[in-house]
Amino acid sequence: MTVKAFRQKFNESLASVYPTVEIDSLFFQLMEHVQNIDRAGIVLNINSELDLDVQNDVIQFMYRLEKKEPIQYIIGQTIFAGIPINLNRHVLIPRPETESLVYWIKNREPDDLAILDICSGSGCIAFALENHINAKVTAWDISNEALTIAKQTAVSIGSNVSFSQVDILKQVQIQDRWDIIVSNPPYVLEQEKPQIHANIIEYEPHLALFTSKEDPIQFYRAVVQFAALHLCRGGRLYFELNPNTAKAVISLLKTMDFIDIVVENDMQNQARMLVAKTKK
Repeated sequence: MTVKAFRQKFNESLASVYPTVEIDSLFFQLMEHVQNIDRAGIVLNINSELDLDVQNDVIQFMYRLEKKEPIQYIIGQTIFAGIPINLNRHVLIPRPETESLVYWIKNREPDDLAILDICSGSGCIAFALENHINAKVTAWDISNEALTIAKQTAVSIGSNVSFSQVDILKQVQIQDRWDIIVSNPPYVLEQEKPQIHANIIEYEPHLALFTSKEDPIQFYRAVVQFAALHLCRGGRLYFELNPNTAKAVISLLKTMDFIDIVVENDMQNQARMLVAKTKK
């Protein structure tokens, strides 16, 4: 079977599950992954006979796509801020909003800073800040499984990010201070579950998604309380926000004497990023 014929078969198999444009993207991503060649190489050889082993590998992945498993988990990787990040079902798939947070920090901050990333997950923020502003980065997460995959990424890209298993909801005994603390904590509310795509609910880790029904800003509160003690004078605290709890987080920061609070909206004009400073 030629690549062209196989592509047509692939499109027909997934036509009832995904839009045509998305199917095309999925096809090329899987082909690139299996054959280790880029899209241009595949197109140039579109009329060539396709190796049977390649067909079988792609078909096995296709069955997973039919169940709406995210392509990033199937491939085991995504690109975040230009960096290849390893993934599995123990870590959230990095979102464009988080990438925007990284570039926002990059545009606001100088190089050679000491940064702590709390609720690091895949380590995407930590790796990107290390790369883009030459920062010395420490990253914490409660999930040992997430830390394992993040450390694998660190090895594969030659990163010096220091990872530790830390539960920020518990009192952390440490004397270190940082220029910047950044966090994209679990912030999805229970009442928001019906709005979330089924593939996210089914495949992505709830530990990294959902916050407490009783205390929706519990992670923000824990990070703010920690940051108040462990940021350098004039240090900056960055958050990715849930627009539905943004006002509560801002009020919390004000009660903890943070100043110069700036909120940046996302593409949907929703409050998504925040920076605040400790008093000098």
